Amino acid sequence: MSSASAVLIGKRQHWRVAEPTDPSPLSPLPAIIAHLLRRRGIHDVEEARDFLNVSESLFEDPDTLPDIERAAERLASARRDGETVAVYGDFDADGVTGTALLVKALRRYGLRTLHYIPHRVTEGHGLNRNAIAALHERGASLIVTVDCGVTNAEETAYAGSLGVDVIITDHHLATAALPRSVAIINPRAPHSTYGFDHLTGVGMTLKLAQGILRPEFGEEWRTGLMELAAIGTITDMAPLFGENRYIVHHGIRDLQRTGSVGLRALLDVARVTPGYANVETLGFAIGPRINAAGRLDHADTALDLLLTDDEARAAELVRQLDDYNTQRRALTDETLERARALVPAQIPPLILVGEPDFNPGVVGLVAGRLAEEFGAPTAVYAMDGEQVMASCRSAPSFHWADALAQCEGLLFQFGGHAQAAGFRCSMGALPELQNRLVSIAAERVGAAPSMREGVVDAEAQPHELMGPAFQGLRRMEPFGIGNPAPVFLARGMEVLRASEMGAEGKHFRLNVRSGGAIWEAVAFNQQWESGVGQVDLVYTLDVDHWNGDERLRMTLRDYAPSGRPRP
Repeated sequence: MSSASAVLIGKRQHWRVAEPTDPSPLSPLPAIIAHLLRRRGIHDVEEARDFLNVSESLFEDPDTLPDIERAAERLASARRDGETVAVYGDFDADGVTGTALLVKALRRYGLRTLHYIPHRVTEGHGLNRNAIAALHERGASLIVTVDCGVTNAEETAYAGSLGVDVIITDHHLATAALPRSVAIINPRAPHSTYGFDHLTGVGMTLKLAQGILRPEFGEEWRTGLMELAAIGTITDMAPLFGENRYIVHHGIRDLQRTGSVGLRALLDVARVTPGYANVETLGFAIGPRINAAGRLDHADTALDLLLTDDEARAAELVRQLDDYNTQRRALTDETLERARALVPAQIPPLILVGEPDFNPGVVGLVAGRLAEEFGAPTAVYAMDGEQVMASCRSAPSFHWADALAQCEGLLFQFGGHAQAAGFRCSMGALPELQNRLVSIAAERVGAAPSMREGVVDAEAQPHELMGPAFQGLRRMEPFGIGNPAPVFLARGMEVLRASEMGAEGKHFRLNVRSGGAIWEAVAFNQQWESGVGQVDLVYTLDVDHWNGDERLRMTLRDYAPSGRPRP
């Protein structure tokens, strides 16, 4: 590992090598692993041990969540009196997995359940009166929300007027007075003293399930639940440290041996061997298919798949989800091309673009792609009748929920968190809203997006990352937001072979030499510059699974011909 700070001018962006750290406080870990941990804010051996071992101490005590005791008492009363409990979720993968998890948990607890997820376009996010009335007519005397409710004071009061109690589980910030409900289980509530405030909607349902099931079922309480929590945590872009790290780590292990008919069907259609399921499986194979239902039609299709025990029914539902996902990809690509054309040549601190005929189900995906491509917080909007309906995705140093809260007077509705959010406003308010958001972004983000640098964790040839170093890298998984995969720079790699990948040649593959061995390097959505003999590669080191085999490969973030002058 080199100790020199440097800059690489890559094909895609500039890269700065992080300053070296002192590995001695984390001895006897390999120096490269100690360096990576210290860059993640881990400075002593005990912290490192908890992180690498995914210690049980990361899994917080549910009894410290606000109002969970009141919720447990109300659910116990419902069981004793034979009441029907409705689980009211949300239409994204976090809400769908959370709804499935809570329905399974409440049934295991001995309750009769109904479930309801609103339609993305015709009903929108959160509780609504028509749905509450319908659930009341079907016999529900208690509603438990999933990933919603904390902003629904009026709707909660309406439920109360019908004699329907409400327990709210939500992880979003309240923007007004809290609803008057039986309980509000939210680690970010003003009265919360919970030790971790980055749980997702499905994470909240997992903690409620733990609170009511563990006293009766011991550690068996989590069977069939943890894998659902992991899927929702990944797809909701939650940071993978603390309790979320524990949930995803153990959820992936449980997914690899899951008994869920629906999840096995999803793995099969995605051509993933269960034993090789990983974060990428959750984020790029299972999550998008669950999300596709709510984006293009109704999330009930995905929820039914997660709840069914019938293999024939699961096969039918998963084919439908796969078709939705294929349509979603095509629609996303088309919308992305149109949205990209609307981005100014001089990239502003914040991008806000849209068209009246954009599909509301894919604008969030398009916003995410533009935010990644241009390095700027991005909102993409469609129209819902006379209202602008936008989805927002973040860039470093920008908090969407905080920014929208500063523009509340211009909005009909908004919600979300740092990385992802959404809002509704009138078309007339859009110019002023855009000006305010750009101003906020200019203060928080700083430099123009085109001038931002990527950061390389360390200079290292791939062969230098073998042995104990590679074992340490595997123990640092799962990688994602808050715990990104370490990025390395290898200079002077000899290119032995280069070839295009994909039907349209949008990707490429290299064979390069390092330490006497030949390594495969793959690059997605990048073009290869022919005639280059030696290259400097910015990469992550990954395990690829193919035909039942595991092999290491370099996944390229960027590259540059060797010998290019440094600025």
